Amino acid sequence: MNAAPRALSVSLGGGAHALPGGLLWLEATASLVVADLHLAYEDAIGGALPMWSLDESRAALERACSTYGARELILLGDVVHGTQLSEGAAARVVTMMHALRACCTLTIVAGNHEGRSRGAALLGECVEEIERGGMLLHHGDRPRLALVRHVIGHLHPSIALGGDRSVPAFLSAPEAIVLPAANPYSRGLNVLARDCRTAIAAYGARVASTDVIAATATHCYPFGSIASLARAARALRFAR
Repeated sequence: MNAAPRALSVSLGGGAHALPGGLLWLEATASLVVADLHLAYEDAIGGALPMWSLDESRAALERACSTYGARELILLGDVVHGTQLSEGAAARVVTMMHALRACCTLTIVAGNHEGRSRGAALLGECVEEIERGGMLLHHGDRPRLALVRHVIGHLHPSIALGGDRSVPAFLSAPEAIVLPAANPYSRGLNVLARDCRTAIAAYGARVASTDVIAATATHCYPFGSIASLARAARALRFAR
């Protein structure tokens, strides 16, 4: 399999562009979209890890808003890993939301990790879904068919590299765009796994017309369709 060309952005059609860091750019509204931050993950699982990812995420998003000149930042669900946080962790999440609102308009879409409260105490006002540029943006934990293109997170798609290594990836089909998770602790759902095929089929997407775009911190790498990537992976196994 030839190495995928690297790019600073990859067009996904309809004015949507995959960006490094797993960000999505929507031309029509100058919006940056990020999914599955899972802020305060370290605290929510019991404080077993130093809580560094919140500060990293804040710095990355503030930098991206400035770099791209975003008018809006959309957090596409699972913004926090859980709503039951220590007092210190909760205060840091609230402070981060205030800081992001100072950068540009902040729109928060609730996900399943926001629970029944929809994270209101930590995140402020949230919505269940929004429309931007003719596309329907929602977290993706409640799949359904629609007459417009979906933009979702939730699935944490990634390309397995062997062992415990993987790289986050966008999925792009005429029916849906799936963003990778911005959570540094998530290995993700292998794009070649049956579970991934089943998940995108719920939106009417097919593996032959769903493209995979790996997203590192600095570049995007288009790999063609899920079907072609699967064929290449099989060929590599048989060649050994």
